[in-house]
Amino acid sequence: MKEVRVALIGTGVISHQHMERYSNIPNAKVVAACDIDKAKLEAWGEKYQIKELYTDYREMLKRDDIDAVDVCLHNNLHVPMALEVLKAGKHCYCEKPMAASYADAKLLYDFAKTCDKELSVHLDMMFYPQSRVARKMVEDGELGHVYHARSIGLRRRMRPGLDVPPPMFSRDFITKKWAGHGALYDMGVYHISQLLYILGTPKLERVTGHTYQEISYNGKPAAEAGMEVEELGVGFATYENGLTLDVIESWAIHMDELGPAFLVGSKGGLRLTEEKVFGRSAPSLKFLTTKGTADVDIDLKTGSNAMTEGFLDPPSRFYANDQACWIAYLSGELKERYDTAWLALQTMLVSEGIFLSSELGREIRVDEIEALSQSTAIREQETEWGTFRYDF
Repeated sequence: MKEVRVALIGTGVISHQHMERYSNIPNAKVVAACDIDKAKLEAWGEKYQIKELYTDYREMLKRDDIDAVDVCLHNNLHVPMALEVLKAGKHCYCEKPMAASYADAKLLYDFAKTCDKELSVHLDMMFYPQSRVARKMVEDGELGHVYHARSIGLRRRMRPGLDVPPPMFSRDFITKKWAGHGALYDMGVYHISQLLYILGTPKLERVTGHTYQEISYNGKPAAEAGMEVEELGVGFATYENGLTLDVIESWAIHMDELGPAFLVGSKGGLRLTEEKVFGRSAPSLKFLTTKGTADVDIDLKTGSNAMTEGFLDPPSRFYANDQACWIAYLSGELKERYDTAWLALQTMLVSEGIFLSSELGREIRVDEIEALSQSTAIREQETEWGTFRYDF
Protein backbone atom coordinates (compact mmCIF):
# COMPACT_ATOMS: atom_id res chain seq x y z
CA MET A 1 0.00 0.00 0.00
CA LYS A 2 1.44 3.37 -1.06
CA GLU A 3 2.43 5.75 1.73
CA VAL A 4 0.93 9.26 1.58
CA ARG A 5 3.12 11.89 3.25
CA VAL A 6 1.04 14.68 4.80
CA ALA A 7 1.85 18.11 6.23
CA LEU A 8 -0.48 20.28 8.31
CA ILE A 9 -0.88 24.06 8.20
CA GLY A 10 -2.43 25.18 11.47
CA THR A 11 -1.95 23.39 14.80
CA GLY A 12 -5.04 24.66 16.61
CA VAL A 13 -7.90 22.74 18.19
CA ILE A 14 -9.20 21.00 15.04
CA SER A 15 -5.74 19.72 14.07
CA HIS A 16 -5.85 17.31 16.99
CA GLN A 17 -8.94 15.58 15.60
CA HIS A 18 -7.19 15.32 12.24
CA MET A 19 -4.11 13.80 13.86
CA GLU A 20 -6.18 11.23 15.72
CA ARG A 21 -7.70 10.10 12.44
CA TYR A 22 -4.38 9.98 10.61
CA SER A 23 -3.09 7.73 13.40
CA ASN A 24 -5.75 5.18 12.38
CA ILE A 25 -4.87 5.27 8.67
CA PRO A 26 -1.91 2.89 8.21
CA ASN A 27 -0.47 4.49 5.08
CA ALA A 28 -0.89 8.14 6.12
CA LYS A 29 2.31 9.62 7.55
CA VAL A 30 2.34 13.16 8.94
CA VAL A 31 5.85 14.50 8.35
CA ALA A 32 5.66 18.27 8.96
CA ALA A 33 3.55 21.11 10.32
CA CYS A 34 3.38 24.89 10.16
CA ASP A 35 1.93 27.57 12.44
CA ILE A 36 2.76 31.24 13.01
CA ASP A 37 2.40 30.67 16.78
CA LYS A 38 5.82 29.14 17.51
CA ALA A 39 5.06 28.10 21.08
CA LYS A 40 1.87 26.34 20.08
CA LEU A 41 3.62 24.73 17.12
CA GLU A 42 6.47 23.37 19.23
CA ALA A 43 4.08 21.97 21.86
CA TRP A 44 2.11 20.31 19.05
CA GLY A 45 5.28 18.88 17.52
CA GLU A 46 6.36 17.45 20.87
CA LYS A 47 2.95 15.87 21.43
CA TYR A 48 2.93 14.08 18.07
CA GLN A 49 6.70 13.61 17.72
CA ILE A 50 6.86 15.67 14.52
CA LYS A 51 10.29 17.27 14.17
CA GLU A 52 9.90 19.19 10.91
CA LEU A 53 8.20 22.40 12.08
CA TYR A 54 7.83 25.70 10.20
CA THR A 55 6.58 29.21 10.94
CA ASP A 56 6.65 30.09 7.21
CA TYR A 57 4.36 27.92 5.12
CA ARG A 58 6.27 28.88 1.97
CA GLU A 59 9.38 27.09 3.18
CA MET A 60 7.41 23.96 4.01
CA LEU A 61 5.70 23.90 0.62
CA LYS A 62 9.09 23.87 -1.12
CA ARG A 63 9.69 20.31 0.09
CA ASP A 64 9.30 17.72 -2.63
CA ASP A 65 8.75 14.84 -0.19
CA ILE A 66 5.27 16.07 0.82
CA ASP A 67 2.36 14.60 -1.14
CA ALA A 68 -0.57 16.39 0.48
CA VAL A 69 -1.29 19.27 2.84
CA ASP A 70 -4.08 19.53 5.39
CA VAL A 71 -5.27 23.13 5.96
CA CYS A 72 -6.57 23.67 9.52
CA LEU A 73 -7.04 27.44 9.65
CA HIS A 74 -9.88 29.94 10.12
CA ASN A 75 -12.54 30.32 7.43
CA ASN A 76 -11.14 33.36 5.63
CA LEU A 77 -7.72 31.70 5.33
CA HIS A 78 -9.05 28.49 3.75
CA VAL A 79 -9.05 29.71 0.16
CA PRO A 80 -5.76 31.67 0.26
CA MET A 81 -3.87 28.76 1.79
CA ALA A 82 -5.57 26.03 -0.25
CA LEU A 83 -4.63 27.92 -3.40
CA GLU A 84 -1.02 28.17 -2.21
CA VAL A 85 -0.97 24.41 -1.58
CA LEU A 86 -2.40 23.55 -4.99
CA LYS A 87 -0.06 25.99 -6.75
CA ALA A 88 2.86 24.29 -5.00
CA GLY A 89 1.85 21.01 -6.63
CA LYS A 90 0.43 19.33 -3.52
CA HIS A 91 -2.95 17.71 -3.01
CA CYS A 92 -5.07 19.71 -0.55
CA TYR A 93 -7.43 18.68 2.21
CA CYS A 94 -9.20 21.72 3.68
CA GLU A 95 -11.21 22.21 6.85
CA LYS A 96 -14.84 23.24 6.57
CA PRO A 97 -16.38 25.54 5.52
CA MET A 98 -14.81 25.80 2.09
CA ALA A 99 -14.62 29.59 2.55
CA ALA A 100 -16.50 32.42 4.21
CA SER A 101 -18.18 33.43 0.94
CA TYR A 102 -19.54 31.61 -2.08
CA ALA A 103 -17.39 33.78 -4.38
CA ASP A 104 -14.19 32.60 -2.70
CA ALA A 105 -15.32 28.97 -2.66
CA LYS A 106 -16.16 29.09 -6.37
CA LEU A 107 -12.75 30.56 -7.18
CA LEU A 108 -11.03 27.72 -5.30
CA TYR A 109 -13.23 25.04 -6.85
CA ASP A 110 -12.61 26.30 -10.38
CA PHE A 111 -8.85 26.53 -9.85
CA ALA A 112 -8.67 23.02 -8.41
CA LYS A 113 -10.22 21.67 -11.60
CA THR A 114 -7.32 23.10 -13.64
CA CYS A 115 -4.27 22.07 -11.60
CA ASP A 116 -4.28 18.25 -11.75
CA LYS A 117 -4.29 18.02 -7.95
CA GLU A 118 -7.01 16.78 -5.65
CA LEU A 119 -9.03 19.12 -3.43
CA SER A 120 -11.10 17.66 -0.61
CA VAL A 121 -13.16 19.54 2.00
CA HIS A 122 -13.90 18.25 5.49
CA LEU A 123 -17.60 17.27 5.43
CA ASP A 124 -17.66 14.57 8.05
CA MET A 125 -21.36 13.75 8.36
CA MET A 126 -21.79 12.65 4.74
CA PHE A 127 -19.50 9.72 5.61
CA TYR A 128 -21.78 8.40 8.34
CA PRO A 129 -23.34 5.00 7.51
CA GLN A 130 -26.59 6.82 8.28
CA SER A 131 -25.99 9.09 5.28
CA ARG A 132 -25.06 6.32 2.85
CA VAL A 133 -28.11 4.23 3.76
CA ALA A 134 -30.44 7.22 3.49
CA ARG A 135 -29.01 8.25 0.11
CA LYS A 136 -29.46 4.76 -1.32
CA MET A 137 -33.05 4.63 -0.10
CA VAL A 138 -33.72 7.95 -1.86
CA GLU A 139 -32.00 6.73 -5.04
CA ASP A 140 -33.95 3.45 -4.97
CA GLY A 141 -37.26 5.28 -4.69
CA GLU A 142 -38.18 3.86 -1.28
CA LEU A 143 -39.36 7.28 -0.15
CA GLY A 144 -41.20 8.04 -3.39
CA HIS A 145 -41.09 11.69 -4.45
CA VAL A 146 -39.00 13.43 -1.79
CA TYR A 147 -40.40 16.91 -1.34
CA HIS A 148 -39.13 18.34 1.97
CA ALA A 149 -36.14 18.09 4.34
CA ARG A 150 -35.12 19.78 7.58
CA SER A 151 -31.57 20.64 8.70
CA ILE A 152 -31.18 21.11 12.45
CA GLY A 153 -28.24 22.16 14.60
CA LEU A 154 -28.61 23.05 18.28
CA ARG A 155 -26.14 24.48 20.70
CA ARG A 156 -28.00 26.11 23.58
CA ARG A 157 -25.15 28.40 24.65
CA MET A 158 -21.83 27.45 23.08
CA ARG A 159 -20.49 30.49 21.25
CA PRO A 160 -16.78 29.76 20.69
CA GLY A 161 -14.55 32.36 22.30
CA LEU A 162 -17.42 33.48 24.57
CA ASP A 163 -19.40 30.69 26.25
CA VAL A 164 -16.55 28.29 25.42
CA PRO A 165 -13.63 30.60 26.19
CA PRO A 166 -9.97 30.56 25.20
CA PRO A 167 -7.71 28.64 25.15
CA MET A 168 -10.08 25.97 23.78
CA PHE A 169 -11.51 28.40 21.22
CA SER A 170 -9.99 31.77 20.38
CA ARG A 171 -12.12 34.83 19.78
CA ASP A 172 -11.10 34.67 16.13
CA PHE A 173 -14.12 32.36 15.73
CA ILE A 174 -16.49 35.26 16.31
CA THR A 175 -14.81 37.89 14.11
CA LYS A 176 -15.74 39.01 10.62
CA LYS A 177 -12.07 39.20 9.61
CA TRP A 178 -11.11 35.60 10.35
CA ALA A 179 -14.36 33.65 10.55
CA GLY A 180 -16.63 35.72 8.31
CA HIS A 181 -19.76 34.10 9.75
CA GLY A 182 -20.84 32.15 12.81
CA ALA A 183 -23.15 29.23 13.51
CA LEU A 184 -24.30 28.65 9.93
CA TYR A 185 -20.75 28.29 8.63
CA ASP A 186 -19.21 26.63 11.68
CA MET A 187 -21.68 23.80 12.32
CA GLY A 188 -24.45 24.36 9.78
CA VAL A 189 -22.09 23.26 7.01
CA TYR A 190 -22.12 19.71 8.45
CA HIS A 191 -25.89 19.42 8.70
CA ILE A 192 -26.77 21.10 5.41
CA SER A 193 -24.16 19.18 3.42
CA GLN A 194 -25.33 15.87 4.89
CA LEU A 195 -28.89 16.45 3.73
CA LEU A 196 -27.79 17.72 0.30
CA TYR A 197 -25.68 14.57 -0.07
CA ILE A 198 -28.61 12.32 0.90
CA LEU A 199 -30.85 14.19 -1.56
CA GLY A 200 -28.37 13.77 -4.42
CA THR A 201 -27.16 17.41 -4.38
CA PRO A 202 -30.24 18.98 -5.98
CA LYS A 203 -30.12 22.24 -7.92
CA LEU A 204 -30.92 25.34 -5.85
CA GLU A 205 -33.47 27.87 -7.16
CA ARG A 206 -34.08 30.43 -4.39
CA VAL A 207 -33.61 31.15 -0.68
CA THR A 208 -35.12 33.26 2.08
CA GLY A 209 -33.52 33.60 5.50
CA HIS A 210 -32.64 35.57 8.61
CA THR A 211 -29.68 35.69 10.98
CA TYR A 212 -29.70 36.77 14.61
CA GLN A 213 -27.49 37.91 17.49
CA GLU A 214 -29.83 38.28 20.46
CA ILE A 215 -28.47 36.39 23.49
CA SER A 216 -26.59 38.54 26.01
CA TYR A 217 -23.16 37.72 27.40
CA ASN A 218 -22.61 38.41 31.11
CA GLY A 219 -25.67 40.66 31.08
CA LYS A 220 -24.52 42.79 28.15
CA PRO A 221 -24.97 42.56 24.37
CA ALA A 222 -22.60 39.97 22.95
CA ALA A 223 -21.35 42.56 20.47
CA GLU A 224 -19.70 44.42 23.37
CA ALA A 225 -17.64 41.29 24.01
CA GLY A 226 -16.45 41.19 20.40
CA MET A 227 -19.18 39.03 18.85
CA GLU A 228 -19.36 40.10 15.19
CA VAL A 229 -21.16 37.12 13.66
CA GLU A 230 -24.53 35.39 13.92
CA GLU A 231 -25.42 33.02 16.75
CA LEU A 232 -28.55 31.78 14.96
CA GLY A 233 -29.37 31.35 11.30
CA VAL A 234 -32.68 30.22 9.81
CA GLY A 235 -33.61 29.71 6.19
CA PHE A 236 -35.97 28.20 3.70
CA ALA A 237 -34.58 27.02 0.36
CA THR A 238 -36.42 25.87 -2.75
CA TYR A 239 -34.73 23.39 -5.06
CA GLU A 240 -35.63 21.88 -8.42
CA ASN A 241 -38.74 19.69 -8.75
CA GLY A 242 -40.47 21.41 -5.83
CA LEU A 243 -38.06 20.13 -3.16
CA THR A 244 -37.78 22.41 -0.12
CA LEU A 245 -35.28 22.54 2.74
CA ASP A 246 -35.68 24.45 5.98
CA VAL A 247 -32.63 25.25 8.10
CA ILE A 248 -32.09 26.27 11.71
CA GLU A 249 -28.58 26.42 13.13
CA SER A 250 -27.79 27.73 16.59
CA TRP A 251 -24.74 28.56 18.68
CA ALA A 252 -26.99 30.16 21.32
CA ILE A 253 -30.75 29.96 21.80
CA HIS A 254 -33.09 29.72 24.80
CA MET A 255 -34.36 26.27 23.84
CA ASP A 256 -33.47 22.75 24.95
CA GLU A 257 -34.43 20.84 21.81
CA LEU A 258 -35.42 21.58 18.24
CA GLY A 259 -36.30 18.06 17.11
CA PRO A 260 -34.41 15.82 14.70
CA ALA A 261 -33.39 16.39 11.10
CA PHE A 262 -35.58 14.55 8.60
CA LEU A 263 -36.64 14.14 4.98
CA VAL A 264 -40.05 13.11 3.74
CA GLY A 265 -41.44 11.70 0.52
CA SER A 266 -44.72 10.48 -0.91
CA LYS A 267 -44.08 6.87 0.18
CA GLY A 268 -42.14 7.34 3.39
CA GLY A 269 -39.89 9.50 5.52
CA LEU A 270 -36.53 9.22 7.27
CA ARG A 271 -35.72 10.68 10.65
CA LEU A 272 -32.04 11.07 11.53
CA THR A 273 -31.68 9.56 14.99
CA GLU A 274 -29.10 8.04 17.31
CA GLU A 275 -28.67 4.60 18.86
CA LYS A 276 -26.39 3.13 21.50
CA VAL A 277 -23.59 0.90 20.21
CA PHE A 278 -21.48 -0.55 23.02
CA GLY A 279 -22.65 2.26 25.27
CA ARG A 280 -21.80 5.07 22.87
CA SER A 281 -24.11 7.14 20.68
CA ALA A 282 -23.99 6.42 16.96
CA PRO A 283 -25.97 8.05 14.12
CA SER A 284 -28.94 5.99 13.00
CA LEU A 285 -32.19 6.20 11.01
CA LYS A 286 -35.88 5.56 11.47
CA PHE A 287 -37.99 4.83 8.39
CA LEU A 288 -41.65 5.85 8.67
CA THR A 289 -44.16 4.57 6.12
CA THR A 290 -47.56 2.88 5.79
CA LYS A 291 -48.58 -0.69 5.04
CA GLY A 292 -52.17 -0.82 3.96
CA THR A 293 -54.00 1.24 6.56
CA ALA A 294 -51.31 0.88 9.23
CA ASP A 295 -48.52 3.31 10.14
CA VAL A 296 -45.18 1.50 10.34
CA ASP A 297 -41.91 2.65 11.92
CA ILE A 298 -38.70 0.73 11.20
CA ASP A 299 -35.49 1.26 13.18
CA LEU A 300 -32.72 0.78 10.61
CA LYS A 301 -29.90 0.63 13.20
CA THR A 302 -27.28 2.01 10.83
CA GLY A 303 -24.76 2.41 13.63
CA SER A 304 -24.66 -1.21 14.75
CA ASN A 305 -25.14 -2.56 11.23
CA ALA A 306 -22.05 -0.64 10.12
CA MET A 307 -19.95 -2.94 12.28
CA THR A 308 -21.21 -5.95 10.34
CA GLU A 309 -20.54 -4.09 7.12
CA GLY A 310 -16.94 -3.64 8.21
CA PHE A 311 -16.47 -7.40 8.61
CA LEU A 312 -18.25 -8.42 5.40
CA ASP A 313 -16.88 -5.60 3.24
CA PRO A 314 -13.36 -4.62 4.41
CA PRO A 315 -13.00 -1.79 1.84
CA SER A 316 -15.83 -0.02 3.68
CA ARG A 317 -13.12 1.16 6.07
CA PHE A 318 -12.17 3.67 3.39
CA TYR A 319 -15.45 5.44 4.12
CA ALA A 320 -14.98 5.60 7.88
CA ASN A 321 -14.40 9.34 7.54
CA ASP A 322 -13.44 11.82 4.86
CA GLN A 323 -9.72 11.71 5.72
CA ALA A 324 -9.67 7.93 5.29
CA CYS A 325 -11.44 8.25 1.94
CA TRP A 326 -9.09 10.99 0.75
CA ILE A 327 -5.92 9.07 1.68
CA ALA A 328 -7.26 5.87 0.11
CA TYR A 329 -7.92 7.72 -3.13
CA LEU A 330 -4.49 9.38 -3.18
CA SER A 331 -2.79 6.03 -2.56
CA GLY A 332 -4.75 4.31 -5.33
CA GLU A 333 -6.71 2.00 -3.03
CA LEU A 334 -9.93 3.73 -4.13
CA LYS A 335 -10.54 4.45 -7.80
CA GLU A 336 -13.40 6.89 -7.12
CA ARG A 337 -14.18 9.21 -4.25
CA TYR A 338 -16.90 11.58 -3.16
CA ASP A 339 -16.51 15.06 -4.65
CA THR A 340 -16.60 16.82 -1.30
CA ALA A 341 -15.47 20.10 -2.90
CA TRP A 342 -18.59 20.19 -5.10
CA LEU A 343 -20.86 19.39 -2.19
CA ALA A 344 -19.12 22.03 -0.06
CA LEU A 345 -19.64 24.58 -2.84
CA GLN A 346 -23.38 23.82 -3.02
CA THR A 347 -23.58 24.12 0.76
CA MET A 348 -21.89 27.51 0.52
CA LEU A 349 -24.46 28.59 -2.06
CA VAL A 350 -27.49 28.05 0.16
CA SER A 351 -25.70 29.38 3.27
CA GLU A 352 -24.72 32.61 1.53
CA GLY A 353 -28.28 32.84 0.23
CA ILE A 354 -29.53 32.96 3.82
CA PHE A 355 -27.19 35.85 4.65
CA LEU A 356 -27.94 37.83 1.51
CA SER A 357 -31.67 37.33 1.97
CA SER A 358 -31.38 38.58 5.55
CA GLU A 359 -29.46 41.66 4.39
CA LEU A 360 -31.87 42.44 1.54
CA GLY A 361 -35.01 41.61 3.48
CA ARG A 362 -36.45 39.44 0.73
CA GLU A 363 -36.21 36.12 -1.06
CA ILE A 364 -33.18 35.82 -3.32
CA ARG A 365 -32.68 33.80 -6.51
CA VAL A 366 -29.66 31.60 -7.09
CA ASP A 367 -28.37 33.80 -9.91
CA GLU A 368 -28.49 36.78 -7.53
CA ILE A 369 -26.51 34.87 -4.91
CA GLU A 370 -23.82 34.10 -7.48
CA ALA A 371 -23.73 37.72 -8.67
CA LEU A 372 -23.84 39.44 -5.25
CA SER A 373 -21.41 37.23 -3.34
CA GLN A 374 -18.21 39.12 -2.53
CA SER A 375 -14.77 37.82 -1.57
CA THR A 376 -13.93 38.11 2.12
CA ALA A 377 -10.73 36.04 2.06
CA ILE A 378 -7.53 37.31 3.64
CA ARG A 379 -5.07 38.65 1.07
CA GLU A 380 -2.35 39.94 3.37
CA GLN A 381 -1.38 38.69 6.81
CA GLU A 382 1.06 40.35 9.17
CA THR A 383 2.99 37.90 11.32
CA GLU A 384 5.97 37.95 13.65
CA TRP A 385 7.81 36.16 10.86
CA GLY A 386 7.01 38.64 8.11
CA THR A 387 4.12 39.61 5.86
CA PHE A 388 2.36 36.82 3.95
CA ARG A 389 0.74 38.03 0.73
CA TYR A 390 -1.71 35.75 -1.02
CA ASP A 391 -1.93 36.32 -4.75
CA PHE A 392 -5.31 35.41 -6.21
